[in-house]
Amino acid sequence: MSNAPEGSGSAPAGLRMPAESAPHAATWMAYGATVSAWGDDTTSPFGRDLSNSRTIARQDLMRLAANLSRFEPVFMLVDSDADKAQATGYLEAIVAQTSAKDQFHDTVDGSGRIHLGEGKSPANLPPIRKHPITFVVQHINDLWTRDTAPVFALDADGRLHGVDLNFNCWGQSPLTTGLPGWTKDPEKTKNGVIDQPIDGDRHVAEAVNRYVRAPGVKTWLTMEGGGLEVNGRGLGIACESNIVNDNRNPGKTRAEIEAELRRLFGVEKMLWLPGVKGEELTDWHIDFTARFTSPSDLLFAFDTNFEPEDQRNQKALAAAVSQINALSADEKARYLGSATATLKTHELPVPDQKKVFTAFAARNTPSITERGLEEFILTSAAGYVGYYEANGCVIMAQCGDVDLDRQAYKTVQGLYPDRTVIQITSDGIASGGGTMHCATQQQPSA
Repeated sequence: MSNAPEGSGSAPAGLRMPAESAPHAATWMAYGATVSAWGDDTTSPFGRDLSNSRTIARQDLMRLAANLSRFEPVFMLVDSDADKAQATGYLEAIVAQTSAKDQFHDTVDGSGRIHLGEGKSPANLPPIRKHPITFVVQHINDLWTRDTAPVFALDADGRLHGVDLNFNCWGQSPLTTGLPGWTKDPEKTKNGVIDQPIDGDRHVAEAVNRYVRAPGVKTWLTMEGGGLEVNGRGLGIACESNIVNDNRNPGKTRAEIEAELRRLFGVEKMLWLPGVKGEELTDWHIDFTARFTSPSDLLFAFDTNFEPEDQRNQKALAAAVSQINALSADEKARYLGSATATLKTHELPVPDQKKVFTAFAARNTPSITERGLEEFILTSAAGYVGYYEANGCVIMAQCGDVDLDRQAYKTVQGLYPDRTVIQITSDGIASGGGTMHCATQQQPSA
């Protein structure tokens, strides 16, 4: 982790974070969900679920890496040689299709078999490991490289730089960037959010930068990659709850944070949602709610289990989109790609959590549904917005609500007509509170 004092940093002029849809050199993942992060409680129902989810999540990680390797290289951080051996064993089982989750079906039926869309044959897919999966031994705790790895940006000459965003366990560890006044949010503790060890994860950004030989960019800003989405042309979207927050950036105003986002990532205009503070670990990352699918298309979904009754986030999104669409023709050309463009919104459904709970129970051994339904809803992250874009493909979740799985697939495929959309299970990752997007970080092509 950087110990950069306030105001320091070595970012060259002209840094810009490409859209996720831009060409990738590779994807970075972490074979995390270590016992240190996911615990070893086998007494409580939640503890047993989390312990069992750890096994399923690790299989999910290798399933995701295997399907990504059809399209681009994957680097997988592993905590030890023993974890590397386990991951390799799971990969071999995935290639052999020993689980239904690694077999293909032309429709979605709740079994978790891979879905490519009706009438599409897996024979047309590139093979697993068409591109390499490289294991890198590096001490890690958890699997969320979206938050722990560097967020990459390119300078004006197209050179790669890795921004270290000072990972502090989503606001649960004191800052070391020189900002005074850090406070931990007591609401998180009140709501049962447990601190995690980050003795490995706090060094992931610098380790990845060193591995790819990218100059590290220092900043006083503390946030996570999952907290910011960009369209690649200067627009960004985020929730205030996890950035304009004293557990990350004490004393900093939204204007000061916007200026730093401009310096680091070339974000010139921000769409802000209030978000949700203290209810879950991340203080509500935007990548579970809204994603750019093109410079002028924004996909969203609002989970009513978390959205406040006043619908403040939905209203804020509508207002922000209206402001963008009121820009001048010159500004639209700059930010949206055309003087006549409008920022169009597209809504994804939110799966019925009762159906998700039932599907998870039916298709996972060991069981990851000993929690009661209410606790499951509050602690899992089954949803469709957390997909991942790679070279020529989009990989998205198959949650177990059959009708909405199909609907979500068609919506995403319609927004990515030139990409292969692959719908797989990620039950263990979701059970641990995240998505496939949380488990990946793109390294753009330089």
